[in-house]
Amino acid sequence: MTRRRKDDPLGIEALLDSWMDMMSLAYQIDQPLMASKKNAPKKDTMSYEDRDKDIVFTIDMPGVSKKDINIEVEDHFIKVTATNGNGRDYNYTRRFKPKVDVDSAKATFTNGVLDITVSKVAEKKGKKVSIK
Repeated sequence: MTRRRKDDPLGIEALLDSWMDMMSLAYQIDQPLMASKKNAPKKDTMSYEDRDKDIVFTIDMPGVSKKDINIEVEDHFIKVTATNGNGRDYNYTRRFKPKVDVDSAKATFTNGVLDITVSKVAEKKGKKVSIK
């Protein structure tokens, strides 16, 4: 329960503060996260492209081999991690709105670039019902 200040009898400022905190958290969740060690690239290197029928992720992961990469895909979520002995650790997490077919996920890794393609699940549209 939020406290009302004397200068804000309706609690609007407290409500706005709460809303801004919530929006800040939502923004952080929707952004890719990267936890890396000192030798890894410092900037975010994950791109996200929402196409008509697919979602495509491209991640620069120099210094790792394909056997070091783990990919987890759920309906609205992807997590990519990689660890090797050279001090390069990657941890990417991304939430997205379209629901995807997890069985359709395909990944390729060439020259330190990971490409992941996942098909979107077709939205079910309403059906017109005729009366007999």
